[in-house]
Amino acid sequence: MKTAIFLLLLYVSKYDGHPLRYNQHKQHGSSLPEKYRISPKTGVRIALPTPEQLQWQAQEIGVLIHFNIATYIAADGCSGQSVPNISLFNPYLFNTDNWVQTMLDLGAKSAVLVAKHACGFHMAPTDVKFPLSPFGEVIPYNYSIDYSRVKGIDVLGNFVQSCEKKQIRTGFYYTVVSNNWFNVESGLIQNRTLQPGQVNVTQETYDNVVLQQLREIWSRYGTLNEIWFDGGYTSALKDPITALLANLQSQAVAFNGYGVSSNPARWIGTEMGIAPDPNWSTGITNDGGDPNSPIFCPAECDTTLQEHDRWFWVQLY
Repeated sequence: MKTAIFLLLLYVSKYDGHPLRYNQHKQHGSSLPEKYRISPKTGVRIALPTPEQLQWQAQEIGVLIHFNIATYIAADGCSGQSVPNISLFNPYLFNTDNWVQTMLDLGAKSAVLVAKHACGFHMAPTDVKFPLSPFGEVIPYNYSIDYSRVKGIDVLGNFVQSCEKKQIRTGFYYTVVSNNWFNVESGLIQNRTLQPGQVNVTQETYDNVVLQQLREIWSRYGTLNEIWFDGGYTSALKDPITALLANLQSQAVAFNGYGVSSNPARWIGTEMGIAPDPNWSTGITNDGGDPNSPIFCPAECDTTLQEHDRWFWVQLY
């Protein structure tokens, strides 16, 4: 039995430092109105938080659960063009109530679950169908839980139900910019020879699939506390994601969400669990923030619980 990994999230709430990782594709400017007031003494713009951002910061500790098909391989996630065989996914002792008890023992107030990581395997039932390129044969998104050995189990649904019983707020991680099954890196279909397990689609098809699956997971599981854009989003998807988020989950805090969300949060610039000091809740750079920025964008400090900065569980010894 493979194990779900709980990763500590710290919501940095007082605050003002550099690396990048998450913002490689995210910053395309914002068409959303910025919230600030003008100082009557100096004329400086002072950033104002949304109620949702303040509520999120007050939670202080959350967990990011990396559980997906990559749990069943030796590598930490799918690198290159790797597409693990769907038969590997077999959580036969699956119990989200146990997950939630661990969250309570930690003192977490919220949890984010990986719905789709870079492999492309989707842990939610999906109705999405799409045409293959170049001949247009329409097939279902069959690299998903409904085509695995545990067909009929809704991992996301069970996760939400278990969390709700114990007043744990929920959210989902769905990477927009990586999908090995579709031969996608940096949000773009790659011009290279397909490897075993990969399927060929156009860029338009891929973008449509992303939007359809975001609509599904944002509309089927109730009100979400947080949405993760790991790696951000492409410029082509910025406007449709902005509209979809405003329509379906406008209250959610969006990690890497500056530009698409009214409630953005930023990465802290490290996965070591230590935030730059001082640290400000204003500014959009992946570091200690900017005390003079008119943009309220609090920091989230994510870290792994395994050696070697490893996100997915593996038997190390």
